[in-house]
Amino acid sequence: MASPPITSRSRHGNDQRGLVAGATPGLPFGRFGPMFEDAPPCPKVPDPVLADLAAAMVKADKGAPITKTETVDENDRIPAGYTYFGQFVDHDISFDPTPLNAQHVDRDALVDFRSPALDLDSLYGRGPADQPYLYEKDGLRLRLGKPMNTLQVPISAVVGATHDVHRLKDGIAILGDKRNDENKIVSQIHQAFIALHNKVVGSDAIIDEFGGDRSTDAARFASAVAIVRWHYQWVVVHDYLDRICEPGMVAEVLNAGATPRLQHYLKADADFPYMPLEFAGAAYRFGHSMVRPSYSLNGEVIAPPGTDKLVQRIPTFSRDPSPLANLNGGGELPDFWGIDWSFFLDDVAKRPGGTEVGGARVQIPQPSYRIDALLAEPLKDLPEFFAPGVAAGSPGSIVGNLAFRNLKRGQLLGLPSGQAVARRLGIVPLTDDVLWSAGSRIPLPQDAGDEDREALAATTSARAAFRAKWVDGNGAALRENTPLWFYILREAEFFGATEPTRGGSAFGGQHLGPVGSRIVAETIIGLLWLDASSFLRSSRGFRPLSAIAGEGSLTLGRLIGFALS
Repeated sequence: MASPPITSRSRHGNDQRGLVAGATPGLPFGRFGPMFEDAPPCPKVPDPVLADLAAAMVKADKGAPITKTETVDENDRIPAGYTYFGQFVDHDISFDPTPLNAQHVDRDALVDFRSPALDLDSLYGRGPADQPYLYEKDGLRLRLGKPMNTLQVPISAVVGATHDVHRLKDGIAILGDKRNDENKIVSQIHQAFIALHNKVVGSDAIIDEFGGDRSTDAARFASAVAIVRWHYQWVVVHDYLDRICEPGMVAEVLNAGATPRLQHYLKADADFPYMPLEFAGAAYRFGHSMVRPSYSLNGEVIAPPGTDKLVQRIPTFSRDPSPLANLNGGGELPDFWGIDWSFFLDDVAKRPGGTEVGGARVQIPQPSYRIDALLAEPLKDLPEFFAPGVAAGSPGSIVGNLAFRNLKRGQLLGLPSGQAVARRLGIVPLTDDVLWSAGSRIPLPQDAGDEDREALAATTSARAAFRAKWVDGNGAALRENTPLWFYILREAEFFGATEPTRGGSAFGGQHLGPVGSRIVAETIIGLLWLDASSFLRSSRGFRPLSAIAGEGSLTLGRLIGFALS
């Protein structure tokens, strides 16, 4: 039976008093803190050292055509949409606005300007009573922006973004977290979660299947929020984490039927969840290596006008100011740019009749790039740091180099070295011989092509040069003291090839290694375990609703497919 129209009681005296933060009642913010309190910080080195390492981590690569696979860079275990879902999750749980030019950071007083909980405060803000501009007048539905079009196939025929996010006339997005407009992919994930909430809050059947209360507007809203949050949390743990962590890690930490194994995350004096510095400043930044240099959005928007048709993808970032030239964030989504999610996620209904370019079928979903110590070239010149008269790649543009920013932030936060963290976890650290080489434990096959051999040789050479100059030379400050972020990425290359039959397994990076997996899994599951309102702490034995998940396991593709169908 169709749900009745959503109506709202008087805006005066109703019982919608905003959203209670489940993990931190009454507290909009949280705290950062070290996971390994006794681990000494990695030795500080001058900015030129970090700049040299950043340069060795950026790879010049235009990307392959969407009609071909690219075994050197692509990770066909993880579709490209999970790169930006990871960014969406990050914006939900963590925000440290400390500037990179700060001279000192008091780690004990560092504020997390997001609640350290998977509560979607980046979506809901502080609720309709406190931030009504995020909501429709009924106080129940979240606002959406302009509807999207497609050139040939209606959006209704694919699982695609139906609207832009809500914006002011000047293009500024009105969101619970402005960072969800950093690029045009994460903004459409945000839009999909708005659509998910609006669909759930308007469905009597879904609320009833959940056992929710819809006797008042406030009860209906609270039930819908719980449903959306729990399904989101389920996907984060049982889909996303399972894909990015080494096999068996999530199950080991969850310890089904008993208390999760959180021996490194839990602190005796932690009354509420906290955000580990090692997670926020290093381990969870693995997703930056998964970013492709370019993407296709749907069957019509394969490449921007006047660009290289051989690539057939739109650059992730560029300095071109044209609204059709790149996926830079911060502006209105162009017509026809609604994402067809079968281009980014598996488990999504494919486009009717398939999609071809020049007679060749496109390879969808587009894979993410490998989790490795290499970043796509657009990430050395981030749009928010463009400055007039400062050319890309010039010394003055280093502030916009994402690799440099991550390394600098890790140093500013006093993060321990990768070797120190490994020892605290009881893991034998990687040697410098391994860390400053390239490839996984699986050697290149004898019949490997020239492209594979040249790619591996180029990375090996760049790292060897850095080692000679800054690890073995110039005081050897980084000898057996590798910055944690680089260590975790290189570890993913070396250990992250547990499926050797997949193409390019000699390059590794199919998933995180043991140190990265442990930090990420314990943090995410720890946040849920210390949140009394999460699905993990529910005594009802939550499983995704059949109306949302359908048959089989709930994945991100199924969740977005439900939201947009």
